Amino acid sequence: MTATISDKAVVQCPAGTVLFREGESGSTMFVLKSGRVRLEKRVHDQTVVVGELGAGAFCGELAMINDQPRPVTATVTEDASLIKLEAGQFEEMVRKNPDISVRMLKKMGKRLNESQFRVSNYSLRSNEGRLLHQLRHEAEQAGDSDALTGSTPIPDDLAAVLSIDIGELKALLNEFIDRELIAIDADGHFEIPDPAEFDRYLSYLELKDRYDYSES
Repeated sequence: MTATISDKAVVQCPAGTVLFREGESGSTMFVLKSGRVRLEKRVHDQTVVVGELGAGAFCGELAMINDQPRPVTATVTEDASLIKLEAGQFEEMVRKNPDISVRMLKKMGKRLNESQFRVSNYSLRSNEGRLLHQLRHEAEQAGDSDALTGSTPIPDDLAAVLSIDIGELKALLNEFIDRELIAIDADGHFEIPDPAEFDRYLSYLELKDRYDYSES
């Protein structure tokens, strides 16, 4: 996507820079050459991390495509070099390079699916339930979604994704280990020894959450 872009379109953004905020109108998008950007969305009274982007990824395109307010806030988390594209530049690039549209649609679809999962995960009010649900999702993405087998890396940003304190995250993971719901190796990868038991406990938490909600 960068072959026809002038050097003038490249901007340097230090960590902490907010590229755009949720709810704003926008006519620009960004392509990451280096660095990292975090996408966040407000769900009720919490901030949900719906995406972590690295080199080669892009953000801001949805507001340009559907002419709607920005659905998320984008913040640079690691000093970044970005290509800033205005709506006209983006449209011209897509017209001249149809294969770009296909690649973008595939990436957008994958990112939207992940975003929808993270937002829907907040229907569970307990951190315990959300963490188990997230671990199940990670196992599905890494391997066989039917068997939930294999070794899966624990995401580095897991605490941020779930909006919980790192201390509570470690405590919950240790609790799951004690219950033999998961096993974690020295490399920070987890396995689900008994997927059926894992799913039974997750179903119990989901039912408990619904009952607690109806009683409140």
